[in-house]
Amino acid sequence: MRAMRAALVVTMAAAAVVVYMYEPAQGGFYPECLVHRLTGLYCPGCGSTRAVHQLLHGNLTAALKLNPLTVVALPFILYGIALEVGLFHSNPRHSYTHERPSVPYASIVKIIPAVTVLFWILRNIPLVPFTLLRPH
Repeated sequence: MRAMRAALVVTMAAAAVVVYMYEPAQGGFYPECLVHRLTGLYCPGCGSTRAVHQLLHGNLTAALKLNPLTVVALPFILYGIALEVGLFHSNPRHSYTHERPSVPYASIVKIIPAVTVLFWILRNIPLVPFTLLRPH
């Protein structure tokens, strides 16, 4: 389990280095969004890689214009991963899943998909202010 956690951290760090060094807006080896290509609709993830690239370069405003959901969710995602890999525990065998959660996780599990679907719907409404949610 410890090796898997270390592999996760190394993989994420390597991915961050790649996204930092190679600008997704220039294309290259980054995959194209199949949802947008096939339907013309922006999925909740459209613009996420470009947003992370901008965040890694300190451009919060540019990142927000590309995918505000990613910018808002990223700190929570990173915190969850840090909890999972045990960065906040002195004993690596001690996992937060064995503790009584301080946050109502059942509610969060329902809220995250709802917010994601709502964001997906809103960013595809062709009226201002919803068009501001599209990557640009």
